[in-house]
Amino acid sequence: MRAWDCDVQVTVLPQLTPNRAALQRRNATPPIRVSRSATGMTGKMGMTTATILRRASALAVAAMTLGVASGALAQNAAPAKPAPAKPAQGQQAPAQAQQQQAAGPQSVAVPGINTPWTKVCGTDQAANKQICMTTQDFTAETGQPLASAAIREMQDDPVKKFIVSVPIGMLIQPGTRVVIDKEAPLSLKYEICFPNGCFASMDVNAEFVTKLKKAQNITIQALQMGGRTLNFVLPAKDFAKAYDGAPSDPNVVAAERQKLAEELQKRAQKMMEERAAAQGGAPAQGAAAPAPAAAPAAPAKP
Repeated sequence: MRAWDCDVQVTVLPQLTPNRAALQRRNATPPIRVSRSATGMTGKMGMTTATILRRASALAVAAMTLGVASGALAQNAAPAKPAPAKPAQGQQAPAQAQQQQAAGPQSVAVPGINTPWTKVCGTDQAANKQICMTTQDFTAETGQPLASAAIREMQDDPVKKFIVSVPIGMLIQPGTRVVIDKEAPLSLKYEICFPNGCFASMDVNAEFVTKLKKAQNITIQALQMGGRTLNFVLPAKDFAKAYDGAPSDPNVVAAERQKLAEELQKRAQKMMEERAAAQGGAPAQGAAAPAPAAAPAAPAKP
């Protein structure tokens, strides 16, 4: 296991592009049901808990895509050529440098799409207080959720929760890291993993929220097997507007997300057809078209 490294070169993963099998499997992920205590949610939090789980509902497929991308990177990386039997002095590269070159970049910026910061509120029946979550999602170009960041807070409670999620397939032991702009990384330990994603959180206060309001980017980092760092970059410039503004209607948010998912699926289908045409092939006859994304469940009424 390698140590976290912030100074390595960051490159983009071009292999994280949609594939037909992933699109067909997008809606095959079974629903996940967990107790409120397992997620750290209390009271009637059907809305926020379901929201988190819906945002992670396709992480399993996304993780498969990441795995395929890693394999493609390994295949595309130029293998280290054996050194001559008697290399000239000063021409032999260190073995470690050769291994790193063959392994590819050790830190990659995952390409994707960021949803707008959204604030949704409900009522905690046990405490009879309002509870809100301000969230941004990071998705693949197919609409599959990859990561997210959120601030969860209850009315009159100075202690808030900063929650992040990453795909499955990451190393559990080192946890995840969050970098706000160029500040020192924050280390978070995973609290729970579902078959489709892992979540980590930390207690924060109003000062932390103020820092997020002034931030430009939130980078969520996770380590893959072999030590490769995945960077999910979420713009924070509109966080303050969403956090301080009125909560959104959950039904409107659900409709907007459904529309976005359909548009992304159409774009992914077009990309596959263009790629097949460029390669001199064509999509298989009778291949099933990707099913539209299921609309998020309506929030529980207070």
